Amino acid sequence: MAPSNETLRFGVPRKGAFEDQGLTFLDDCGLRVRRTSDRQLTASVAGLPGVTVVLQRAEDVLRQVIDGKIDIGITGLDQFQEVQGEGDEVVMLHEELGFSAGDVVAAVPSSWVDVSTIADLAEVALSMRERGEPLRVATVFPNMTKRFLYESGITHFTFVELKGGVEAAPAVGFADIVVDITTTGTSLRENHLKVLRNGLVMRFQACLIGNRRTLAQSQVKREQVRKILELVEARLRAQRFYSVTANLRAATETDVAAALVTSPATRGRRGPTVARVHSNEPPVSDEQWFAATVIVGSDELQDAVDHLRSVGGSGISVLPVRYLFDERCDRFEAMLTALGPN
Repeated sequence: MAPSNETLRFGVPRKGAFEDQGLTFLDDCGLRVRRTSDRQLTASVAGLPGVTVVLQRAEDVLRQVIDGKIDIGITGLDQFQEVQGEGDEVVMLHEELGFSAGDVVAAVPSSWVDVSTIADLAEVALSMRERGEPLRVATVFPNMTKRFLYESGITHFTFVELKGGVEAAPAVGFADIVVDITTTGTSLRENHLKVLRNGLVMRFQACLIGNRRTLAQSQVKREQVRKILELVEARLRAQRFYSVTANLRAATETDVAAALVTSPATRGRRGPTVARVHSNEPPVSDEQWFAATVIVGSDELQDAVDHLRSVGGSGISVLPVRYLFDERCDRFEAMLTALGPN
């Protein structure tokens, strides 16, 4: 077992849907988190000795990565963007894990019938400024919101910072507008708010971050991160591909390959793999049976099947690709570049 100072501390979100989706994602990547009880706040990762999982709220994961108390962690890209600038110690390892997604949006009261765009809101803010009244904005993202409003030409406003219940702020008179998270828009509508047509502040999902200093100081930790990134990258890449196999008659493997490369859908990522089938059927000509396998993108699957049929393919089977590793792990290489010389 690795010494305690070389143990990679891996922060994973705790509580609610973020925890459920995060643990499911890691399990799907072959990184099953093992703990004896749902109340246990530390755990291990199957097959990765020397890694300790620490379960914390997503915002605490971010803060502890910034402070170097944990080495890597899963958090929300929205939360990461909010502290951008003060989080110089943070290196982004993977910004698109594919779960816990949503939008940060600017929304105004539905009763503001003449306000539907950011330009309309800028006019409202200007009118309020002329009356000596600042536009009051309720949000849990003051830094992100400030950047967004400035870029939109709105400079006269004040923040009403809330920990929760942001959508209710205009109705109770605490604020004029809100900048908040939405996934379906239901909560905003129920609180009589509407999203401005160009009021998207950012789209976000779960991301994986690391502490620059602690990773730069430990080769052991970097190697553990490499293993994690390899599995995450290969699993996410594989979700876009299928393995397609068909049996075809031909004189040689070269003939089979030539028939497949005539279509972009069956060229595969590196070209088809062709192997002779040792059939029990008696030969009826000089031709033999061959099995051809190609890796195709999900958007090309039907085209690939159609082309295989057109060149005599039969017994076509399709399997989802579980992992798809490339010659190197791009995310790990990017991390090494970000860390600099060690």
